[in-house]
Amino acid sequence: MAYFTRNKMLTMVLELYTANTRFAQGGTGDDAEDLKVLIACQQKALVLGEYLESMGMDYSDIVEKFENYCNMVYDISENLSDTVLVMDRKARIDHKICDIISEIENRIVEIRSIDIYDFRGLVEAPGEKRIVSNEINRLIDSCLSSAGPLEEGEEMYRPLVIGTY
Repeated sequence: MAYFTRNKMLTMVLELYTANTRFAQGGTGDDAEDLKVLIACQQKALVLGEYLESMGMDYSDIVEKFENYCNMVYDISENLSDTVLVMDRKARIDHKICDIISEIENRIVEIRSIDIYDFRGLVEAPGEKRIVSNEINRLIDSCLSSAGPLEEGEEMYRPLVIGTY
């Protein structure tokens, strides 16, 4: 599964907005290229929607906005010769994308840093030290493994999105 930071999600949604400007005057006349753009947009929206569903938080309303977006993209793809409909869907998509951006900015919480304090020195019994040590290691492993494998240089800093750990 792909891993997205909030900034990456916003970038992908802005790419949808940029692609949508293609239809400001209706279909471009190059139906094959228009369809390629629309398919790519739908694929990005589906990936983002599936990712939001997998995060372990309730983002079903944002996912529903992506579903509505996909339906409007489909309407455009089926009616490229209908300039009025294409322009109407383009305007509605612009509004929908603005809503999605707002939701991502305001509701997706991204952890910038995690401070894990080493409490091993506060316990004296060997069994307690082992329990505390195991829990600290579990927290670190859970946070890092949910974001995928580390690349060299990421050991000290990696943005993590809150999900279920």
